[in-house]
Amino acid sequence: MAEKKIRWTIIDTLIVIAVIAAGVFAFKMFGGRVSAGEKTTIDMKILIANQTPEVGEAIAADIGGMVTLSLTEKDSGTVKDVDVKPAEVLVYNATEGEYRNRYADRNVDIYATVTVDVEETEYEFLTGSTKLRVGEPIPFRGKGYVSEGFIISINKEGDANE
Repeated sequence: MAEKKIRWTIIDTLIVIAVIAAGVFAFKMFGGRVSAGEKTTIDMKILIANQTPEVGEAIAADIGGMVTLSLTEKDSGTVKDVDVKPAEVLVYNATEGEYRNRYADRNVDIYATVTVDVEETEYEFLTGSTKLRVGEPIPFRGKGYVSEGFIISINKEGDANE
């Protein structure tokens, strides 16, 4: 019986390189962290826009309480401050051909400051598996309310620009 000689070609080399690159990409994208970041505490301001006044009252009554910042995990923070203001919406004035900010009837914008213990990495803050970055949407759940807001600022605790 004749023995088959295995031939290695340039195509085989390209396939191996592609598989290795795909593995590295998947590792980076789906939470592979090689080293742990620095543990710190941040104050994060979240805008919960255009809500009913009842939601604003429930969040304002929860100052000092725990809030969950994830749908699937138990990543949480402590509500430090709440500011409830009349909701502003952008409307188009067709007669003048311009956009203007107007106050929405019966709705409020809620600015909640939350203190969170996080792990600081090069690109983001992490609390558990939840990534915290300015501009990101984030669930906001506490006793008596469930909502979603956007992170509008993040400051390390003790920073001068709070």
